[in-house]
Amino acid sequence: MNEPSPPIIIIVDDDQAMRESLLDYFSRAKLLAKAYASGKKMLSELHKHNVGVVICDLKMPQMSGMEVLDALQSGENSPPLIMITAHGNITTAVEAIKHGAYNFIAKPFNPQDLQKMAELAIEKYHANLEFRKLNAHPLGNSLGLQDFNTQLLSCANTRDNVLIIGEKGVEKALVAKTLHQHSQFGTKPFVHINCIIISERFFEKHFLEEGNSISRASQGSLFLENLDQLPLESRSKLLELLTDKIAAQVCKSESTLPRFIYSIANPITAEKTHTILNKICTLLNGRKLLVPALREHREDIFELFNHYIAQSAAHYQTSIPTLSEQDIIALSAYDWPGNQQQLKQIAEQFILLNRSVNTSISHLLSVSPTEMIDIGNTFNKNLRGVMQDFEKQLITQAMIECSGNISQVCELLKTPRRTLNEKLLKYDINRSAFLS
Repeated sequence: MNEPSPPIIIIVDDDQAMRESLLDYFSRAKLLAKAYASGKKMLSELHKHNVGVVICDLKMPQMSGMEVLDALQSGENSPPLIMITAHGNITTAVEAIKHGAYNFIAKPFNPQDLQKMAELAIEKYHANLEFRKLNAHPLGNSLGLQDFNTQLLSCANTRDNVLIIGEKGVEKALVAKTLHQHSQFGTKPFVHINCIIISERFFEKHFLEEGNSISRASQGSLFLENLDQLPLESRSKLLELLTDKIAAQVCKSESTLPRFIYSIANPITAEKTHTILNKICTLLNGRKLLVPALREHREDIFELFNHYIAQSAAHYQTSIPTLSEQDIIALSAYDWPGNQQQLKQIAEQFILLNRSVNTSISHLLSVSPTEMIDIGNTFNKNLRGVMQDFEKQLITQAMIECSGNISQVCELLKTPRRTLNEKLLKYDINRSAFLS
């Protein structure tokens, strides 16, 4: 398989001296770049490149920078655009950001500043593309999850079996489904068995009888969830069955076994290396994928909670209640021992109960204000940080309610337009994501 070409920086400027200057600078910085004198020409050749970012002048004949931005926004997975503006055109530049531009830089500028801006835009854009490839965000998309998501993609792109390890409630089943969907087995069957419910009769039916789960998942994926909860009497049977089937496959030229994805709550310790469970895991020889607990990537709590309450509100055909300042603090400070599953349950309860009475997050979590403060201090959650989280959440919620209409958001939040624009830049909130 051919490796994808590295991302390229696209420059659009009718000023030849500017084009040549930027091309020379990026070349010396060992970055790929290509320049165009017009937006129309660039757009006609955009499909030829693995575009990382577009750097475009605002004022150009025939097609302005704003028109280039609109054309890019109309496409799928449009690359980020950095607008070059003349000094004094800040109002127009902010307007461009409201319409979806990544950022702007005013002339005259330091090319090093533009380089840093472009590299950050490329990094964020390609991280978002990876999540679009996953077609889901099982845990979130914060910087704290970058290593996990890289490993997830790596596992999805191999034929190897995969061992998923993680605490209760971290959505291991969703991770397994995501692995299957984006692997070479994605068009084949995905069979899911929760080992907690396996009885002797269940084992015979799903592993030994004709049309069993292993044969149904052939060429696809078989997910054995909670393998460490498999009843003891079934473990020996499963070990014997897998040993025979894997040995038989070695003698054949074609694979008749599925890809095995299996999950356990905790890594196997040294004193348990001789157990039947360890022998099963050793036989399957899966690549280990450790799913982080929710408390390890707290930046995703608000995004996930918004996702869950939106799902619940749609399911129960009711409106989404407004989160209070104390709700934000409670969500942020709580330890979430039940991880995403607990967060999802709280979101559903919040939707259901608020249909008749005003219910707070802290009430649902049964956490007193004093306890919340103590937990917050444990995680170095100072007051300024909590209030910034709250402010970002309020703006995001207002953007959702107003479908990205800036005038309506200003009116709803009782905030001047200039102040709101500054906050959108500060919290990296992209208006285009909320347009209906």
